Amino acid sequence: MRVFAITVLDGLVVTLLPFFWLGRLIILGLMRGLRMRPISIWSGAPIICMAKNCKAERTLGFNSRSLVRSTYYITDEFDFDLSRASRGNRFLSLGLIYFSFLVACALAKQVHAYVDGGILPSRVRRHFNPLELFIYRLLGIRLFIWTYGADVRTRNATIGLGQPNCCTDCTQIGMACICDTAQGEENYVRVYKTAAAVFSMGDMIEYTPGSRNDLFFWPIDLAAQGGKRYQPVYPSGDRNRPLRVVHAPNHREFKGSRYLEQAVASLRQENVEIELILVERRSNEEALEIYKSADVIFDQCLIGFHGYFALEAMALGKPVMCFIRKPDKYLLHPEECPIINTHVTTLKEDLRRVMARRGELGEIGRRGRSYIEKHFSLEAFAVRLERTYRELGVVA
Repeated sequence: MRVFAITVLDGLVVTLLPFFWLGRLIILGLMRGLRMRPISIWSGAPIICMAKNCKAERTLGFNSRSLVRSTYYITDEFDFDLSRASRGNRFLSLGLIYFSFLVACALAKQVHAYVDGGILPSRVRRHFNPLELFIYRLLGIRLFIWTYGADVRTRNATIGLGQPNCCTDCTQIGMACICDTAQGEENYVRVYKTAAAVFSMGDMIEYTPGSRNDLFFWPIDLAAQGGKRYQPVYPSGDRNRPLRVVHAPNHREFKGSRYLEQAVASLRQENVEIELILVERRSNEEALEIYKSADVIFDQCLIGFHGYFALEAMALGKPVMCFIRKPDKYLLHPEECPIINTHVTTLKEDLRRVMARRGELGEIGRRGRSYIEKHFSLEAFAVRLERTYRELGVVA
C-alpha cells in the first residue's frame, strides 16, 4: 500500500511540474525583491549531527533549516519534524512529506541529503527517490550529499576490508545497510551524478569513489546549554573503586558489544575491579549524564571507525577505546587523536592495560577534550565548510 501511495504521489508531482517550475521562478523573484535569502534545507535520515551541521552552516550566513520525516528517541533537535504533525497517520504523513517537498523546492537554493535519500520516500529501501533527483536537476537546485554509514556500506566491500568488520556478527543482511553491491553502486552513481559534491569520511570513503574526504562533518556544539552540556568531567584515577567502563550499544551486533561483555566478565572472574555500564534507549541528554560518570568509554571493536558517540565522550574529557582500522587514512590529524585503538582479539588485555594506566586517564581525557575543541567544535567545522564552499563557488 505504501509503495502504491508513493507511486501515485510521484505521478501527481510530475503532473504539476510545469506549474510548479513557473511558480518557483515567481517566488524566487519576489524573494530577491524583498531581499529574502533562499533556504538551505538539510534533510534525510534523522542523524544526530544533522542539526549541528545545519547550525554551523547558518553561522556562515545561510538561511539553513533541517527537515526530517521522523525522529529517533536519541534527539529531536530538528527545525521541522513532520511526524509530529501527522501524529502517526500514514496517509497524512505522506501528504505532508510531499507538500513539504514542494514548498522546499519553491524556496530552496540548495538541499543537503544522505546517499539513501532526502525529503521524499522511495519505493526501494535505502535508495534515493529518482524523481527527487530529477526535480533538483530540473529546477537548478544545488544538491550536497553526505554519508552516515548504513546508506553506503555494501556487504562484499565491507568483508573485503578484512576481519573484524561491520558484517562479522550481522544478522540483518539486506536490512541494516544497503548491503547489495549492485544496488549500492547503482544508487551511488545516480546520486553522485546529480550532486554538486559528495562528502564522506572514515570507513565510509571505502564505498564512495570521487567523494570529498576532508570535511569531517560530525561537529560538537561545545556552547550548548551555556557550555554545560559538554562540561568535561575528567577521570580521577581513583584506584579505590572499580574501573567504570561505559558503552552505548544502540547497535550491538555492529559495535561488538558481546565481546566487551565477555572481556569484562572474564576480568571480573579474575577478581579485577572493573564494571560495565550499558546505555541503551536513552535520549542524548540522559546518555550524556551517564557518560560523565565513566572512567573510560568504549565505542566499538568491529566497524573500524569511531562514531559520534566517541567524539561526545572526548568532549566530556573521557578516554575512548575504539577499533580504528586505518588511523592515518580515517582520522582527522591522527597524530593528535588520543583514541586508544583496540581490537576484538586484544580487547581483554587492552582493558587490563587501561587499568594499569589508571593514573594517566585524566591526562588522556584532557587531550581528548583539546582535540575536540581544536578540530571538532562547531566553529572548527564551520571553518572547513566555509573553505569547501569557497572552493566550490558557493555563496549564501
